[in-house]
Amino acid sequence: MQRRTSISVTAAGAIPRDAKILGLVCSGHFFSHFLSLALPPLIPFWREDFGLSYTQLGLILTLYAVGTGITQIPMGFLVDRIGALPVVVTGLVVLCSAIAGIGLVHDPVMLGVLAVIGGAANGVFHPANYVIMAKAINPARLGRSFAVHTFSGHIGNALAPVTIIFLAVTFDWRTALMTTGALGVAAGAAMFVGLGGSRDHEALAPKRKKSGGGEDALDSGALLKLLLSVPIMKLFFFFVLTSATNSGMQSFSVTALVTLFDTPLVAASAALTAYLFASSIGILAGGVVADLTSRHDLVAACAFAVTAVIIALAGSVPLSAVLLIGLFTIAGLSQGVIRPARDMMVHALAPKGATGRVFGFVTTGINVGSALTPLALGWLVDHGLARWVFWLIALGMVLALGTVLSAGTHLRKGANAS
Repeated sequence: MQRRTSISVTAAGAIPRDAKILGLVCSGHFFSHFLSLALPPLIPFWREDFGLSYTQLGLILTLYAVGTGITQIPMGFLVDRIGALPVVVTGLVVLCSAIAGIGLVHDPVMLGVLAVIGGAANGVFHPANYVIMAKAINPARLGRSFAVHTFSGHIGNALAPVTIIFLAVTFDWRTALMTTGALGVAAGAAMFVGLGGSRDHEALAPKRKKSGGGEDALDSGALLKLLLSVPIMKLFFFFVLTSATNSGMQSFSVTALVTLFDTPLVAASAALTAYLFASSIGILAGGVVADLTSRHDLVAACAFAVTAVIIALAGSVPLSAVLLIGLFTIAGLSQGVIRPARDMMVHALAPKGATGRVFGFVTTGINVGSALTPLALGWLVDHGLARWVFWLIALGMVLALGTVLSAGTHLRKGANAS
């Protein structure tokens, strides 16, 4: 029997090797999230140094976000064509260099240019990282690997504001960005050396189409048909809805609680903090669950049902601080459990050779959902409809529940047909 080159087969039981690959991938994902949330806290420093208005400074952050959103799909194509490793390493180095470069410029125009470049480079991580994990990690540990990957991004989010402000106050904001950017470049070098100098590089390279055609090959027409197929589009909207509901919780839950019920600001903020921390723990728990069951749609649907009830309740009646924090903790745990289940469903639907493109497409839904929600919910609060902040978030979770169950039905039908 001819020996296969897939890492997941030749080293199925190599836990240390899986851990090395996952650690390198997660280091890049950590810096992706860390650097994205390191910029907003610096707005007061930028306003003083560059003399820009808050609207102009907000535009800088918007340019960064737009750059990420529009490049994820093209990066998915590039990953499937030339391989995930060179794409993610280049993206990480360019991102960190752009962030470090912001610490060097004194022209506001260059600030915007570097924000666009950094945001565009940030678009490599979802398509590239998921391809690396799908190809290199033992399938029996893939759910937990997806969970740790997502968790590393949450840790980056959590550490960024306090770290960047500490460095900016201790030294200055320019030193803060140049230091973190340099550390990210070092992480990219470690990823290149750790994966590029071994058999991992061969296994992570895309399979080339042979002269007679290849089973993994997809022409442009077939790929477009795949991306616009009903199950993939349902998962795209699932990503939109999960991102929208989570963004809504982060951006306006505290404001809505204070406006509706005169909830003490400390209690409302503590509830949101409990939600976010519990979500991180739920991600890790969800990874374990994802490796124990194939009914990822049912796991996600149950978690959404629990969360929707809690969020609708929070917008309907005043709750004590203890009860509010407790319920938001349960809601956060439930939301965290959804993430690995969601990623496993995308992995199951992606054909061989198109994983990067599929992940690049569906994860663009994250940018869409997070971009639309704050504007809509802010309008509701401005017009005295703060209760609808929670009700719309709960409605979004119900819609996501139906979407994921429907997508799961397509997935099982496809498995039975094959």
